[in-house]
Amino acid sequence: MSAAAAAVVLSVSLTAAPAAASGGLHAVDLGTLTGTCCSVAYDLNDQGVVVGASQVGTGENPPERAFRWRNGTMTDLGTLGGSSASAQAVNNNGWVVGYSLLADGVTTHAFLWRPALGMLDLGSLGADSVAVDVNDAGVVVGYYVDSGTLRGFRWANGVLTQLTTTSGHPFVPSGINRYGMVSGTAEDQPATWQAGTVRLYGLLGAEGTALNDYGDVAAVTGYPYYVPFVWRASDMNDPLFTPAATQFAGTTDINEARHVVGWRQDASGVRAVFWSPTGTPHLLPGLAPGAQSRAHAVNKHGQAVGQGNLNTTTGDYHAVLWTH
Repeated sequence: MSAAAAAVVLSVSLTAAPAAASGGLHAVDLGTLTGTCCSVAYDLNDQGVVVGASQVGTGENPPERAFRWRNGTMTDLGTLGGSSASAQAVNNNGWVVGYSLLADGVTTHAFLWRPALGMLDLGSLGADSVAVDVNDAGVVVGYYVDSGTLRGFRWANGVLTQLTTTSGHPFVPSGINRYGMVSGTAEDQPATWQAGTVRLYGLLGAEGTALNDYGDVAAVTGYPYYVPFVWRASDMNDPLFTPAATQFAGTTDINEARHVVGWRQDASGVRAVFWSPTGTPHLLPGLAPGAQSRAHAVNKHGQAVGQGNLNTTTGDYHAVLWTH
């Protein structure tokens, strides 16, 4: 992408647009595992199963545990032997991925949790590892730390392999679709990986945050602008307009209807945003009037999950499901 083309994307995407109040969605407080602060939802599948992390215990920095929320019940998924874990994604078979402390209390490894089988340590090709997504075929993607550098991995049928560009640069994944296409960031720009072939999108300083089954990639430019946009599989760049007074905004997920979720920041704080397929923004309702929120994922039905502060005066927050 040329510098001139990049400038067009930036200037269009920063254009403010009227924001509807909710996009037709209302907020449901999913609570916590122990009834104390705090929890956050990172993903949901098309059956409405939600996963995330919930703090347990009390104190200044209590550990968090990976949870699955289903039909109103939040369940602790356990750990790989350590005190903390976090669930990052769930597929339509109910398989959950994330990361957990090991028994040494220092090392973090990616995990795959399956109903009736429990939590499996996916290991690492370096030091700490994190799983960020899993598709319905059970292919997991994530990243690990190697001498201070983040590098991507793909796990399939028990085999862990490194993801790189053709020139050997790290490819750091953000998601995987049903066809095995992986979104992410490589060589300081949005990128996709599929069957060993890497496509670089050319907008330096940006990152790919998610993709859908059509190959549309949600992305965001980096510091200092944080401008959200969608790069369609047809090579069209669609701006995501931002509500008035927005200072920064970012994307976190996109579904097959090209609904995009994420966040915007203004002078009063951060709010969850739901974008229509035409790029029109909708501010999602929080758990309290004026309280901050952030959306992390959206399913094919247009339901979204994330987190919301319980009030405007404290930092306590709970996992949120936005639904029709």
